[in-house]
Amino acid sequence: MTGPLLAPGGSVGTRPTGPRGYASPLRAVDRLEVLAREPHPRFVLYKTVDPEDPYMAGHFPGLTLLPAVFVLEGLRQAMTALLGVEEPLNLVEVRSARWLAPMQGGDEVRLDVAAEPLADGLWQLKADGVRQDGTPVAAVKVVLGDRTAAPAGDWPAPRAHGAHGGEAGRFADGVEGPDYARILELLPVRHPMLLVDRVEALEPGRRIVVAKAISGSEPCYQGLDDGLPLSRYMFPRALMLESFGQSSVLLWLCSDASEGVLVAAAFRDCRFHGEVRPGAVLRHEVWIERLMADNVFVSGRTWDGDRCVMTVGSLIGSARPRTQVDRTAVPDT
Repeated sequence: MTGPLLAPGGSVGTRPTGPRGYASPLRAVDRLEVLAREPHPRFVLYKTVDPEDPYMAGHFPGLTLLPAVFVLEGLRQAMTALLGVEEPLNLVEVRSARWLAPMQGGDEVRLDVAAEPLADGLWQLKADGVRQDGTPVAAVKVVLGDRTAAPAGDWPAPRAHGAHGGEAGRFADGVEGPDYARILELLPVRHPMLLVDRVEALEPGRRIVVAKAISGSEPCYQGLDDGLPLSRYMFPRALMLESFGQSSVLLWLCSDASEGVLVAAAFRDCRFHGEVRPGAVLRHEVWIERLMADNVFVSGRTWDGDRCVMTVGSLIGSARPRTQVDRTAVPDT
């Protein structure tokens, strides 16, 4: 199993790097302290931002920052280990998530977590994160469940063929989208953290459709045990949300010449449904709801063929001066 393993008596051990029991981007928990099991679980998880971790080399090259979505992956791994379940838990909803300060290389992040059981085997987790210097970094509320769990409420109907409109790279009144070389120029991420492949349609200032092909060679599948059931190859939903976020940044940069380091500031009402596995091609449809100063507000949904596998109620992106993100940066004089 990926991540921390609970030992008898509530102490915690960690499994050495090697074969793993389910797809995950990295070991997102270094240490887990169980504070209570009854009436509801409470625990503290710790993660040191390590530039040697999988995916990290491609996230803001030259500036090691923990992707915000890896905090969500840490909650998933910790709760899976705490419950000792055979099948890993997965994100079902991100009800709210605010990222308050950067988590830079060498930082130890502490998350204080309270878990509450909901109906149908779901768990709601509330987590508050701080750096080792006491700076708040995250405030998160998520719902976790097993692979059959689905969020409450209505779900979008299957998409009609071509419903995103127009030929590849265009909407009805759109413009040519950036090619792969231009994507590399625009986004501050590189392999393996670059999680967009092709812009299929673009209306600057309004909306974009971006494709991401999922391959079995993704780092999240490396080192898995042999003989695992197909369910263990489910593409991590934290990475799916990161891919959506990168699509949002592309739309923003094609719509506005914002300066600074572009980061996710908040997610709200993100819901997941259905498994996505190697061989799938995700298509993110992103709409700008509001663009103001150094912030963008977007919403959207993600499809695997005619299945809607994720909806995003709100993602807020923020352009911040490098000195607010990189504590080693020297202010301009």
